[in-house]
Amino acid sequence: MNTNELVEYQQKVEAYIKEHKMTDLFENLTRLLVLSKPQDPVTFLIDILENRRVQRLILVTGVVTTTRQEIVASLANMFNYKVITVEDHFKSHWINDDQVNQFILAELKKTEKHFRGIIISGYPNNIKQAYYLQSMGIIPERLFYLESDLDFCRQYYEQISQSQEEVTKALTRDRLNKKDLEYIYGSYMDIFNTSKRTKEDIIENIKQIIRLRDRKFPPLRFPRVAIIRPPGLKERATQLAQIFSKRYGLVQLITFDMIQQQIHNKGVLGPLIYNTLQKEEEISNDIINSIVYTEVLSTEARTKGWVLEGFPKNEAQLKFLETQNVNLFVVLNEDEDVLINKSKQLKIDPVTKIKYEKVPLNNKPLLDRLQNFQINNEQLLKDRITKYQTFVKLIEQKFGERVQVFKLEKDSTENIIRVTDVFLNNPKIYN
Repeated sequence: MNTNELVEYQQKVEAYIKEHKMTDLFENLTRLLVLSKPQDPVTFLIDILENRRVQRLILVTGVVTTTRQEIVASLANMFNYKVITVEDHFKSHWINDDQVNQFILAELKKTEKHFRGIIISGYPNNIKQAYYLQSMGIIPERLFYLESDLDFCRQYYEQISQSQEEVTKALTRDRLNKKDLEYIYGSYMDIFNTSKRTKEDIIENIKQIIRLRDRKFPPLRFPRVAIIRPPGLKERATQLAQIFSKRYGLVQLITFDMIQQQIHNKGVLGPLIYNTLQKEEEISNDIINSIVYTEVLSTEARTKGWVLEGFPKNEAQLKFLETQNVNLFVVLNEDEDVLINKSKQLKIDPVTKIKYEKVPLNNKPLLDRLQNFQINNEQLLKDRITKYQTFVKLIEQKFGERVQVFKLEKDSTENIIRVTDVFLNNPKIYN
């Protein structure tokens, strides 16, 4: 089967799955296989399909018992979900993981069918409990982890512990358990700090996340994400592209790398691109569009989805990208004075004309060549930044809710990832 046949086959499979609203089913079965790694995957899948739950499963855990129970009760009333609470059953005697696991399994089996879903409060608390769920083929739709500031947790443990050593052990245990749960559930785990956000705010946020999955039209499995950045400032955008690629399994397409590859390959476009860069001129839209077009239409990109960094840079390139059905635009922007200051701090390699935001300390020949990037015409720099910010507004106007704008300096990577997680689970962006 050649490349064209593979692409055509993939399109037919994707269309069939979408038409019959089976995307969520295939995604969940794949997750079950990857997480559980059964010895006999065929029998495992048959068992799952024959006993497939129609009720949704939400896990709410963390160290704050009282606040957690209040939040769980509110969500259960709102969505008509049954609540299974570990603390209520075992509050009068000491327990181990095996006892808790058996209790949860028994409660799940006897849950009445009229409930639309189930919320388990206070479980799983550690990696052994999480692995038990997976071994039983029970994969939650979402895990919400409630945490508090360190001082609050310390005061709580000091009230119930016999010594400072016990307090330290308890705090260390909570930290390691949270890390283990993040490892297992990844992007399916949301963390809320009850010391910094009100109970009402957390309930509203969780409600929105749950309702995203209530929509009847399923999202595609292979999103297409474009990261737009200010001219010359590629470091943060490249970092995000790497994170998105690893987190969502997307093909990583870095415009700078694709251009350099053309130069190194010494093909037809290589010398033309090299001479253009030496003159510090813009590469033509036709050339850039053709390079990007080749990459986004590759079998791997069409199969896995992609994250494209550093493209488009102008309206002509944006018009080309419209045909590729981008699901989400992640746009990095800042105030004019911040962008001007960051541009003045750039270094440039006089040989290749490549600009650097951070000095590459592991490359001594390059380090010796680097010079401060001279801005001879500050008004020209301001014009470029104004042009970029006008371009950002155009993207927002054309694509609306598919665009998320973040501050280059002020928005943390954690915040950008958290927002992106929610958006890539929003069916609207796949229409």
